[in-house]
Amino acid sequence: MFSAFAKLIRKIAHYPKTMIGLFLAITLVCIYPIENLRWEIQLQDTLKGHEVEEDYQTIENAFGGLGSLTVVIQSKDSAANYKFAQKLARQLEKDPAVHYTEYDTDLDFFRKNRLLYASEKDLDLVIEKLDKVKDEQIKKHNPLLVDLSDAAPAPHDTIEIISQIEAKYFKSLQQDFSNQQGSIRVVDIYPATSLSDLQANRDLLTKVEHFVEENGEGINIYYTGKVYDSIKAGKALLPKAKFAGGIAALIILVLLIINFYRQPQLIFISAVPLALPTLFTLASAYVLYGRINLFTLSLGLLLPGHACQILTHVFTRYFHERERKLSPALCIESALLGIGPVVAASSLVMAGLFSAFILVPLPGLREFGVLGAIGSLLNLLVCPLLTASLLLLLQRKKPFEIRFQGISPKHRKRLFSFKTNWIIIVTISVASAGAWLYSGANLTFLYDFKKTELQLEEREAKALIAETGFSTYDPIIVMLPDSSYNDDLVENFEHLQKKGRLKDLGKIYTQYQFLPKVSVEKKHKIETLKKMISEDVLARLNPKDSAAIVEMFDNYENDVKEFELSESIRKKFTDKNGKSGVFAFIIPSSDPNNGLICRHIAKQLQQIDGIHDKTFKICGTPILRASLLDTVLGNIDKSILLGTILLWIVLLMFYNKLSRAFFTLLPSLFAMSWVTILVHVFNIQISAYSSIAFVLLIGASVDGSLQLWSSYYEKQGGNAWTVLQTKLISTLIAQGASFIGALAMLFSSHPGINGMGQIAVLGLICIFISQFTIYPLVASTLDAYRILKKAKHKHEKLIR
Repeated sequence: MFSAFAKLIRKIAHYPKTMIGLFLAITLVCIYPIENLRWEIQLQDTLKGHEVEEDYQTIENAFGGLGSLTVVIQSKDSAANYKFAQKLARQLEKDPAVHYTEYDTDLDFFRKNRLLYASEKDLDLVIEKLDKVKDEQIKKHNPLLVDLSDAAPAPHDTIEIISQIEAKYFKSLQQDFSNQQGSIRVVDIYPATSLSDLQANRDLLTKVEHFVEENGEGINIYYTGKVYDSIKAGKALLPKAKFAGGIAALIILVLLIINFYRQPQLIFISAVPLALPTLFTLASAYVLYGRINLFTLSLGLLLPGHACQILTHVFTRYFHERERKLSPALCIESALLGIGPVVAASSLVMAGLFSAFILVPLPGLREFGVLGAIGSLLNLLVCPLLTASLLLLLQRKKPFEIRFQGISPKHRKRLFSFKTNWIIIVTISVASAGAWLYSGANLTFLYDFKKTELQLEEREAKALIAETGFSTYDPIIVMLPDSSYNDDLVENFEHLQKKGRLKDLGKIYTQYQFLPKVSVEKKHKIETLKKMISEDVLARLNPKDSAAIVEMFDNYENDVKEFELSESIRKKFTDKNGKSGVFAFIIPSSDPNNGLICRHIAKQLQQIDGIHDKTFKICGTPILRASLLDTVLGNIDKSILLGTILLWIVLLMFYNKLSRAFFTLLPSLFAMSWVTILVHVFNIQISAYSSIAFVLLIGASVDGSLQLWSSYYEKQGGNAWTVLQTKLISTLIAQGASFIGALAMLFSSHPGINGMGQIAVLGLICIFISQFTIYPLVASTLDAYRILKKAKHKHEKLIR
């Protein structure tokens, strides 16, 4: 199969103009899809299509953006702060791109309806006080009782019904939007558009900034919130991604210049085949998914390194043939036939390792696997074919002058004796196996999302918010079928909380809690209280309470007939279609940046009736993060297993012999054990991102080993040392090319991708060492065994 592929490429390469024209046409067609790729680089974007994300999408469609733009206002003038916040909120509420805004608890609404919100216990206290006042009034007008005191009766102490209700009821519901002095105020703006819509988020911020320019004189403004984070992440990550890509391109360019500074035309011939497969892969991303996510972003760093490996092998073989004074056409044909099968096997291994990610049910990672496999196959097809076409076309009139300094083996040599080799191999194997078992059992996982997600420091904004009662944790949003589920949800939540089963969850907000509770007994008490009110009683009360009671009964007569929540409260729990009471909000009490806490929160939520049986839909940062951890950590071992199986299948198909496949895989096995040991020794914590690197390292470790062993088996007349001398330069350069993507990842500003780079660099160093230690040891052992066997056979012949 692999030889057939090489022959096919050789035949196609006989039509260089057609091939170059075809690739040029495809490149032009790719411009549109690449320019229109969506950059979806939020965590929730990687879950698009996942079961959890389906709930997320449903809620987002009904609610709007599941995150807010938080504006922090600071000045010494509290009245100016409030007016600014009010004016900003009212202006934005008219905007169809805004779902709702919050800047103040609707205390005016509560005060007008405080009698409806008062608990029966509060009413009992008021009735008791008024009874006392009424008794005093009766005694005063009783002619049989004489008051000998000269002093006028003082008004009774305040009943404090306002503070009682606010302290016992409203304070448990409301969220403070300012500090006590009013010098800091918060405006929370929820967009009607998806949080993933980066352009819509930018437009919203621009509107707020224009308002601030026109009205914010003398006021300090700071921004935070998930909407602002997405904007800042886009600004930080995309340029950094381009920078990392530029670093990868620079490394490749430097390698090309070092190799071809005497033949500059070869720099162009090499650069084009290196770039096109990655461009074609990006265009494929548009056709298949329409977007680039956080994982597929790294393919722009990984695929050029793989392409550089293929190109190195093709050119090395081509240069070797040119040393024999053959024509360019014959050299190209020989290079394609000679190196084609090995390159095909190596690329299929890499594609197989990428495709193994389909076993991880994380949509973003599956996209990474599919596109990575496509990119590997495109590298295999485009690099040899386009390189051969360019070489043929540009050398038709005059061949390039090639100066290639290869290493020609001058003598045969065994590294060590058969016995010595065996002792060394067994010692290394036992030590590596023991250290690997110990290190593998003691690896630690990184659960801190501050160290794996892009963190944007808004210290001033967050420090100011900390002085208010505004929540610093994003709420978990629960979507109910209708408002009739509100009271059951609250009762179930409070019941579980009292039992201590919701340790990482704080408050719950539903529309039900903002509705007044008017029972028959409560109505009776209100009527009793109303009958007790008279001009004489009111005169004996504190003026504040007297006015409050009159206002309460004025509003009570109206509200009891047709009660309506205030628009600001009602809108918070209403969907875009006007269906009220369908949302509930649960505020975590523990930090969702801790992945273990996220897992605990997700499990605790499953105890709530309606969430457990999926009657309710839920979403929130802890849910997304818990899902990411569970999905990746619970399935990455399956990808490693599938990748290893695919690797064995390709090697067996290539060699058609188990022993040869095993010997080729040996350096990879040692390299993977060594990288595990180093990760433990250097105390590197593995994250959901960096665990992916282990799968890719298995594929990267095979290329050099395939080159060495296939050459060894081809040249049975030589030995391990001569093969190593012959293939040293090409293997060094090709293995160095695999460092390109890993080194570029180290320049990424995203901590997760940076962590992948750290593991990849360590792994590639181990691969590099293993290929140039394990191969010569095993191969020279085989040489020694063959010599001993031949000598034994010769001795037996002499005896006969």
